[in-house]
Amino acid sequence: MKISPDTELEHLKDEEYLIFRAKEEQVLNPFAAKSWLITAQIIYPQNFGIQFEIYKITKQEKNVREAANCLSTLFQNFPNEAALWVELDAIMSVLCESSSHNYHTPFISQIFYKLSKDTQKAIILSASERAKDTMTYVSLMLLLTSSFPENTAYNGLTLVDALWKAENTSTGPLNPFRRKLVCELLPRLLQAEGLEVRPKILHNLLTKSIEFYVAYSTTPLKVAQTKLDVDTVIEDPWQDLFSVIRLIGWNLGWTLASEFDVVSNRELILQKIQNMVERGARLGGPKGDNGEDVREVLYVTITIFLHALLDYTRRLCPDFTHGESSNAFPPPLTLVEAFVRPDRNEIMSPERLSAGPSKNLLSPPSSKRLRQSIEEEQSPALITVSCLSQSSTPISALQNDSVIGSPSHLSLGASSSQGSVSSGALSQALITAIKCWDILHAFESLSSEFVRILEGLSIEKWLIVFNMDILIYEGRLVEAENQLRHTLARARQSNQSNSSLTILTLNLKLASVLFALNKFSAATESALEVVDQLNPLSIHGGLTPNLVLLSRPLPPRRHLHLLALTQTQCLQFITTLLIYSLRHLVIVEGNTDDLCLGHLIVLLQFEWPRHIYIFEEVIEVIKKKGGFAYQYFAPYVTTADMLEEFMFLANSLGGGFQLDILPLPHTSKQQRMSTRGADRGSKQDFKCAMKKQMLRCCESVETNLISFLTRQRAYIPHVFM
Repeated sequence: MKISPDTELEHLKDEEYLIFRAKEEQVLNPFAAKSWLITAQIIYPQNFGIQFEIYKITKQEKNVREAANCLSTLFQNFPNEAALWVELDAIMSVLCESSSHNYHTPFISQIFYKLSKDTQKAIILSASERAKDTMTYVSLMLLLTSSFPENTAYNGLTLVDALWKAENTSTGPLNPFRRKLVCELLPRLLQAEGLEVRPKILHNLLTKSIEFYVAYSTTPLKVAQTKLDVDTVIEDPWQDLFSVIRLIGWNLGWTLASEFDVVSNRELILQKIQNMVERGARLGGPKGDNGEDVREVLYVTITIFLHALLDYTRRLCPDFTHGESSNAFPPPLTLVEAFVRPDRNEIMSPERLSAGPSKNLLSPPSSKRLRQSIEEEQSPALITVSCLSQSSTPISALQNDSVIGSPSHLSLGASSSQGSVSSGALSQALITAIKCWDILHAFESLSSEFVRILEGLSIEKWLIVFNMDILIYEGRLVEAENQLRHTLARARQSNQSNSSLTILTLNLKLASVLFALNKFSAATESALEVVDQLNPLSIHGGLTPNLVLLSRPLPPRRHLHLLALTQTQCLQFITTLLIYSLRHLVIVEGNTDDLCLGHLIVLLQFEWPRHIYIFEEVIEVIKKKGGFAYQYFAPYVTTADMLEEFMFLANSLGGGFQLDILPLPHTSKQQRMSTRGADRGSKQDFKCAMKKQMLRCCESVETNLISFLTRQRAYIPHVFM
C-alpha cells in the first residue's frame, strides 16, 4: 500500500512538524517558512528546537540584530542544551583566533558583539568553566581580559597562575603556554588599572619573558613555530621584550624603564646603568630597602648584555639563528689577532737601518699585560672586518696596506657587497657586551643572580664565542691560549656535525694568539692544521685588504680582524702569519738557513707584491751569504718578478751568485742545476731552465701554495726549533 506524505509525518510531534514545514518552505518561499516559525514560537515558546531553528534561519539571512536577540534568548532560557554549546563553542573559537591574530571580525563575531555586555561576559565565563583543556581555558580567559579590560587585574593574575602550572608539562621556554603568557597576557595585564602584584612575581615574569624572547631569537623559525604550535611570526622579539621591561619597570618604579621605548637606545641605557653604579646604587648590601636597586640594575643590564651578545654573534655567525645551510648566508666571521707593521719608509730609513732590526716590528702585545677595563684602555684595539665582495681584491689594491687612523678601515665594502658587515657595529656590540659582563660580575648580589638566569638560557655556544673574544679583545692572551687549547681538545672529541668548522675557527684564533705571544713555532703548527680544513669552506669572495695595517706613528696599536671563513681569506691569514713568523726568524733572530729563506720566498708569492719589501730583505740576505740553495724552488716558485730577480743574481751584472735551485735537464729530480763554478754551457742551461720556469707564471699561486703547505706541513715548524 502506498503511504501518503502526511502518513510519513505522523510519527513527528506537533512542534517537530512545524519545524519540518518551515524547513520545507525555506528554499522556495522564505516568507512562508517564517510564518510557520512564528506560529510555532507562539504555540511553543519554551521549545528549544523551535527557538534554535529561528536563530539558525536569522543567521543564515545575515540578520545580525535578530540573530543576536535569538542567541541571547537561547542562552538565558536553555543554558545547558548541547546543540547550543556546539554553536557557542564555535563562536568562542573564532573570537579567540581573531583576538590573538588581529583578524578581520567575521560575521559570527558580529553576532556575539551585538549581545549585551553582561551576556557576553556570562557566555565567556560559562565557556571557560566548560573548557576541557588548559589551552582552551587560557584562550577564553584572554578573550575575557581583552573584551573586559576593567577585570584584567583580577582575572589576569588568576590566568598567570594557570599558565605557570600548565607550563610544568612542557620542556623549555618555547611552548604555547609561555607564548600566551608573554606575548598576549603580559602586555594587557601590566597596563591594567588597579594592578596590585608583589615585586617577586613581576621579577619572575620578567625572567620568563627574557627566557622566551632569547630562545625565540636563537631558534630557527620553523622549529620555533613547531614548538609554539603557531604559523605566525614574532616580527621584532627584542622590541617586544623591551616593551615588557618598560611596563614591568614602570610598575616597579624603575628610573630606567622609560628608556626602553626602542631597541636603538641600547648604548644610552648602558651609559645610564654605569651612572647609577658610579653614583653608588646600593648593590653590595643585604637585600631589603636596596633590593629593588639590585633588581633594576640586574635585569636591565642582563637584557642589554644579551641583546649586544646576540647582535655580535649573529653578525659573526648568521646561520647560528637560522639552523640552515651556511651557503644561504654570508660566510661566518671569527675574531683573530691581526697584523700591524710600521710604514715601509720608516723601516727602510737610514736611522732605522743603522739602529738594526726591530724586534717589535709587528708589535704583538706583551704576554704579561694585566687586564684593564675598557674605560682604562688608553688605546683600544682597532677592529677591521673582512671585505666579502664577490670579486677578488685587485692586486693593485694590495700594494699599499691601509693605515691605522684612516677612516677606510672602519667599514669595508658596505655598498658593494650584500654580506658586508660594519666593523663599527660589531665592535660596539662587543664592547657593550663586555661592559655589561663586567658590571654583572662586579657585585656578588648581581653575579649570583646573573648565573642563575643564564642557566635558564640555552646560549652556551654564543657564550663560548664571547668568552674567547673578550680575552682576545682585552689582550689577556695567555688566558686566551689556555681557554682555546681546552676548547679545541673538547671539540676534537665531539661528534657534532659542525665540529670541523669549530676546530678550524679555534685553530685560527689559537694561531693568532700564539703569534701575538711570539710563540712562532706553535703558531705555525696551529696555522698549518687549518690547511686540511680549507676544502669544505665557501669560495665566496676574494682577499681582504685590511689583514695588515700600517701604523703611523710608532708604536702601533693592536689590530684585531674579523676574518671571513672562506678558502681564500683563511689561506691569506695562514700565509701572512707564516710570512711574518719566518721573517722574524730570518731578519730579527738572524737565522739565514736556506730552508727558511726558501719557504719565505714561496709564501711571499701570495698577494704579490704586497710583501715585496720582505722579498727585498731576503735578497739582501742571499747576497750577503753569497749564494742560495733550495730544492723546492722549481715546484713552487712561479712568480715572474721573482724569477727575473734570481736570473739577475745569477748573471755577472747581478753579482754571479751561487744558486742551486733548478733541476738539471734530462737527469733525475734529485739533481739540481747550480751556477757555482759553472761554465758557459751550464749558465746557458740555467737560463733555459729559468725561461721554462717562467712559462709557469700563469699557474694558480693559491693552488701551488696549498700543495706546498700540505706537503711541508710537518716540516715547516721544525725551522723554528
